Amino acid sequence: MASNPNEQRVRQVYEEIAPSYEALFPALHRYEDRVERFLAEATAPHCRVLDVGCGPGLLTRDLEASVEVVGLDLSPEMLERARLGRPSGQWHVHSYHQPIPPELGRFDVLLAIGCLDFCANLPLVLSHLAATLKPGGRMLFTVLERRPGLDGHEVPRRQVRTAGPSVWLSFPSFEETSRALVGTGLLPRGYTHAPGWVHLVEQRTMHFGWWDVTKP
Repeated sequence: MASNPNEQRVRQVYEEIAPSYEALFPALHRYEDRVERFLAEATAPHCRVLDVGCGPGLLTRDLEASVEVVGLDLSPEMLERARLGRPSGQWHVHSYHQPIPPELGRFDVLLAIGCLDFCANLPLVLSHLAATLKPGGRMLFTVLERRPGLDGHEVPRRQVRTAGPSVWLSFPSFEETSRALVGTGLLPRGYTHAPGWVHLVEQRTMHFGWWDVTKP
């Protein structure tokens, strides 16, 4: 269940766009194969992958059949489409503001791509995600990074229009994200600042801090 008013609005937005999301994906996202390259390096046969904010499961749909995929999202409609795309996966409605249910087990690989934008408490959420990684596990996550002089990225939080309700986006700085990682015990393996997604209403490309981290 959505845990706060902003998440309720986010859920409404993604419920409404679920039928067209897969067709829109190439126009909305500027990931430049970063996720595919990470998964090719980080996954192995029979490993367990957790996809947080999975949407219709496009990022994990084509993983090798022995890989166990678990997806979490706010939108039941998105999860139904993920289930159709990879019937062997486990798909659950869940807010990442809440701890990952322990009955889901622990994971070798974790993705949190384009979903932490809606998170107002990054240290808390990263602590929840870190708790579900196995020792030696790897996570690729993104945040909309605050950067002076980068249009649309200058403030810690701002409200943006969508085709449905307006939602709040968070923009932690590089230093704030680094401190949040220190608090979780996760160690960075790689970082880059690069395009993430396209805001069609504002006609603006939003930029992510891309973090590849591991749990010692």
